[in-house]
Amino acid sequence: MEHALILFSPLVSFVLVGLLGRRIGDLASAILTILGGAFAFIFSLQALPKALQNPIHIKLYEFLPLGNYTLSLGIYLDALSSITTSVVTFVATLIFIYSIGYMENLFGQWTYKFYAYLSLFLFAMLLIVLSDNLLGIFVGWEGVGLASYLLIGYFHTQKKATNASLEAFVLNRIGDWFFIFGVIFAFYLFGSLELPEIFQKTQSVDKNLLGLCALLLFGGSVGKSGQLPLHTWLPNAMAGPTPVSALLHAATMVAAGVYLVARVYPVFESAPESLKVVLVVGSLTALFAALAATSHTDIKKIIAFSTMSQLGLMYVALGVGNKVAAMFHLTTHAFFKALLFLAAGSVIHSFHHKVHDIYEVGALKRYMPVTYGMFLVGALALAGVFPLSGFWSKDMILASAYGMSFALGVLVSFVSLLTAYYIFREFFVMFYGEERSEEEPHESPPVMLVPMLVLAVFAVFAGFAHGVYSELFGHKEELHLNIALISTFVALTGIALAYMVFVRRSPDPEKLYQALKPLHTTLKEQFFTEKLYHKVLAAGYMNLSKGLFLVVDRVMIDGFINLLKHVFLKGTRFLWMKLDIKVVDLLVNGLAKLAFKTGNKTRNIQTGLLNNYVTFLLVGIIIILAVIILSLR
Repeated sequence: MEHALILFSPLVSFVLVGLLGRRIGDLASAILTILGGAFAFIFSLQALPKALQNPIHIKLYEFLPLGNYTLSLGIYLDALSSITTSVVTFVATLIFIYSIGYMENLFGQWTYKFYAYLSLFLFAMLLIVLSDNLLGIFVGWEGVGLASYLLIGYFHTQKKATNASLEAFVLNRIGDWFFIFGVIFAFYLFGSLELPEIFQKTQSVDKNLLGLCALLLFGGSVGKSGQLPLHTWLPNAMAGPTPVSALLHAATMVAAGVYLVARVYPVFESAPESLKVVLVVGSLTALFAALAATSHTDIKKIIAFSTMSQLGLMYVALGVGNKVAAMFHLTTHAFFKALLFLAAGSVIHSFHHKVHDIYEVGALKRYMPVTYGMFLVGALALAGVFPLSGFWSKDMILASAYGMSFALGVLVSFVSLLTAYYIFREFFVMFYGEERSEEEPHESPPVMLVPMLVLAVFAVFAGFAHGVYSELFGHKEELHLNIALISTFVALTGIALAYMVFVRRSPDPEKLYQALKPLHTTLKEQFFTEKLYHKVLAAGYMNLSKGLFLVVDRVMIDGFINLLKHVFLKGTRFLWMKLDIKVVDLLVNGLAKLAFKTGNKTRNIQTGLLNNYVTFLLVGIIIILAVIILSLR
């Protein structure tokens, strides 16, 4: 049962902070949140050696029999889940510590809720990673969606934040519908939702049906990881606090999509055609997001587009059959992407959260030397410069891409060049050049810098574990000298281009912008996909609804009833006709009035106050925990 503490430590923190946070204050709430993450990390380290030797399967609770199968909650610790758990809890704990300094200006404004949401976020992610069945994964999947909605919209007085949280919620629900049908279809095919049973039966199922099941599950993965076409929410989610951005992109939500495909990879392997879809979506998203990042100027959105692109590369690795490369890049990416977000947050924090554009700052190197060094380490790792961690994991993906086809290898190489260019464009603009802000920046406090320093160490050295990582999954990966040379050349070329344009200013970036303005606008607008969704699809749906209301409801239905009343009720002598017309009127308008009045009464439950919703959630969780504890006795 000690392994269950990995899962329940952040849940206990969530319950305690949710119930007591207002009384004990923000700092105590932050400490409880940090302890929840830290204990989960410690327990995961204890379980890691055992899980690497033999998978650990624990049934926690059985709650609903369905014929010969019983729905249950369980933990499945193998090499994949145990390593991912350790990385997630470690990175999350560092982000929690960092958030104390970042959120200091919000102390006294019920910041304890923020920490409660962080604990909920971590618990939901661990439920995804550790669950032994698809139903448990789906519950965690929805928990992550709820927590992200609460955290992205944490600055609820800002319309940008509330709109971003709503967009994330809606687009993820689209993906979740695919996931729901995938879970139902998996139960139809296998008669079970248990992962070990599903893996044993994949060879005995019709390949076409299995491929459909895989694609339905992949649809959920696309939504959660912000891949095309369900991508627009991910960069807009940067409206939330920076610790949320780091947690979303490095350790929890967007990583869940890639992890899901890796978790059920035997299903995809047994239906090879489904992997082609994964490859195409990953390739297009990697290129699309990298191009968009080259033109954006928002400090955090550039890094967010980078996450989209890097996740696309992970899907490329999965699509070509190299799960090890995908998961190793997911691991190294967690370190250097969290580092980049925290360094970006350090810049934003130094200007009291008033600056969000890279061209609003400059020459920060002299004022923020530690943040400068941390961002540089993260940028070098993301660019894939030897010997930092990104070099090793990206090399594995690049080798797999060239192994599949030369064209795919060239595409991944081009994405890598763009990656080095856009991240060092941001780096050079912010830390070099002339000062652009009237306010003098300052270095962040130690509570923010120490987590960044720890992440920097792992961003540098984590890549050297590539050999051990490969052996654990029984897939020996060796360094290919020709691929390494291509990777290094590409990274250095991208950095050199950024240096020439934004430091040496040759060619002049202003003249370059004017010459390429149409292209720049197209890339910055994400090929106008966001406007397509908002201005055409969403606005078109609203206009269609209004039109149908006016034409069908007001003109056709109400007009027809009024015509009947006018023509027949006044002149007819037949009582049955009058009654029939009144019955029609009652059915049409009476039902509408009944629905309206019922809605007026029941909508009082939906107060719009997050603390009420959290209270309902806490009560439900406490009841569930009580039932589980009593059943274990």
